[in-house]
Amino acid sequence: MVFRFRSAFALAIVLVTVCVPAWMMPSSFPKAPKIVSTPRLEPLARPARPTCCTLGLAFAACAIAGHALRSGRLGSAQQARQVRTKVYSTAVPKQLEAPEEPVAVETVEVSRGQLVRGSIGSMALALAPPAHAAAPTWVQYDLNTGETLYDIDFDEKDPNHGFIVGARALFYETKDGGNRWVSRSFANLGKGEDISYRFQTVSVNGDEVWIVGKPPLLLHSKDGGKSWKKVPVSRKLPGEPKVIVSLGPGKAEMATNSGAIYVTENDGKNWSSQVSETIDATLNRVSASGVSGGSYFTGSVKSIKRDAGGRYLAVAQRGNFYLSFAPGDERWLPHNRISARRIQGMGFRDAADGEKQDGAWMSLNGGVLTTCEKEGFMDLGSDTKELFQVSKIRSGGIGIIDIGFRTPTEAYATGGSGVIYQTKDGGKTWSFDPSAKDLPCNLYNVKFFQNGKVGYMVGSAGILLRRTFEV
Repeated sequence: MVFRFRSAFALAIVLVTVCVPAWMMPSSFPKAPKIVSTPRLEPLARPARPTCCTLGLAFAACAIAGHALRSGRLGSAQQARQVRTKVYSTAVPKQLEAPEEPVAVETVEVSRGQLVRGSIGSMALALAPPAHAAAPTWVQYDLNTGETLYDIDFDEKDPNHGFIVGARALFYETKDGGNRWVSRSFANLGKGEDISYRFQTVSVNGDEVWIVGKPPLLLHSKDGGKSWKKVPVSRKLPGEPKVIVSLGPGKAEMATNSGAIYVTENDGKNWSSQVSETIDATLNRVSASGVSGGSYFTGSVKSIKRDAGGRYLAVAQRGNFYLSFAPGDERWLPHNRISARRIQGMGFRDAADGEKQDGAWMSLNGGVLTTCEKEGFMDLGSDTKELFQVSKIRSGGIGIIDIGFRTPTEAYATGGSGVIYQTKDGGKTWSFDPSAKDLPCNLYNVKFFQNGKVGYMVGSAGILLRRTFEV
């Protein structure tokens, strides 16, 4: 076995430690006595006992050797930290340019149909409530897939036109307000058939449609989804694209899992940075400023939420703190979580009906849900324990993944095992909604459109829930 030592001093100490016990051993052992005629045996000679001085020297050598080895390990950790700081302390590139021209990708219609829970064919169309009628509960739409759905979006200018994206490049389109969904597939996304993309985010704004995928992928349509182009992603982009928002013709804003935020105004050919450094670089400078868990940051975030004003909330991959960013800031601001429980999810309390509402919500492991009804949660050094109040919810320990506010007082929370909760008082108390109690799925996303008149929930196992509301 080969041992590696941090220094020659540590090697010498270990050699001394190994040799000391040898000095304590006698130079030779007496031979066994011969048997004589008498039955009496000669007693064996006992080895000389080590002196107190020798024992003390041995123990001292062991202690010194252990300290040297521990120092070597600590030194290596410090060196690794210094290397990590050196790597991530570089500034985010201010400008990025696509390495090549966008490539046209072909879409193929896979299937057509819409099914309601437990029904098939035309019977489903008969059971589906009209888009304008209010439904008393959430209705499941079977998209004939068992893959996970991650996001859904509708065009504000044309509420009948929307898209759903998910795992294995799932891509659905509707042109009648969500009554019927058409499954489409991209024929030539990857160079090899073994590449399986996961579409994470879709954003629709008129004829402009953007899709973000993983492995890093950007898809863009300028004609409402009739034709698509694959926009090359620069290798200098810090992290992987995670969220994208269409801001107008040729303009979009993209955020990565490393905290980089870029804006393009020419269909993705060039991107301008909105931050000066990544989240990791920021934490390397401010980890000693009282942010608990900053030194354990893994380099990426597990969730990012953006409000209509361009503000961001992100949760660290391990859930040990959260971060905020507002337009005009140079970098992200880290914030402590409110308790020892790790953060499960977080977002703004923006209402879909357009009424202004301040604050944010935060879910913790174990099904704990908290809300903040005022600003200040994005301020540097804010006392999150005072800002966020624990809500009354009987979650049974099931984690809350996402929350969507239909109005300032009415909101819906989704989570694991198909749980749905509803609040009528702005998030102070929550009641169980049995709409999805028999569905074996996790509900990852809840959104409202048409000023809160229509709501959607998407999740695993291809689950799509829809509900219409009265004005």
